[in-house]
Amino acid sequence: MSAPLRCLILPGMDGTGELLMEFAAALAPQLQAEVVTYPRDVALGFDALTDRVRDRLPTQQPFLLIGESFSGPIAIRLAAERPAGLRGLVLCASFARAPQPPGWLLPASWLGGIGALLPLQRLPTSWIAAAMLGRWADPQWLARTRAALDSLDAAVLRTRMRAGSRADETAALAQVECPLLYLRGRHDRLVSRRSWTHIRSVQPQARCIELDAPHFLLQVRPAEAADAIRQAYAG
Repeated sequence: MSAPLRCLILPGMDGTGELLMEFAAALAPQLQAEVVTYPRDVALGFDALTDRVRDRLPTQQPFLLIGESFSGPIAIRLAAERPAGLRGLVLCASFARAPQPPGWLLPASWLGGIGALLPLQRLPTSWIAAAMLGRWADPQWLARTRAALDSLDAAVLRTRMRAGSRADETAALAQVECPLLYLRGRHDRLVSRRSWTHIRSVQPQARCIELDAPHFLLQVRPAEAADAIRQAYAG
């Protein structure tokens, strides 16, 4: 029996990995999950975070890179370097170029500017629930999401919001040679379909699977997301 394919999971903007436990467990046994975490008290942009993740890449076995939301640009950068052993790139509710919510008509960079002005950790939990979870919000997920955000320094959140709102890894995306799978929530209120359309224009061979889910698709649909990845890379 062959060894399970290793999966390096890069988390969303909270960076804690604490919201990905169910998804990581759902990947077993065919896929071996390892969730990378980012510092909670050091404000690092994409360059520094990419360096940290690069140091975690497996060197002795094949692996997948899975980038959730904010971490998509990091995963794209690393996949573009074509590291030995990389078997695939999975982007979940993510983007190569700064995303825009559905219906948003202003430049994406404005979102980073707005985020720099808002007291992010004081936003009502109901606002966060509407954006991240929509109709799937329940008390448990609200509490877990709130706790993850509250564990971060405000400067960390602002730096990550600013980085995401200015991202453009189109050139790096064009250098990716491994199979690319995109997982999208049909009810994503943060990352519109335009992000997938842009990725497909650069990588025509990329596949997209839509799930009946909000932006937090890995949290709401862990089994379905894991199954889609298994079928694509370990089937």
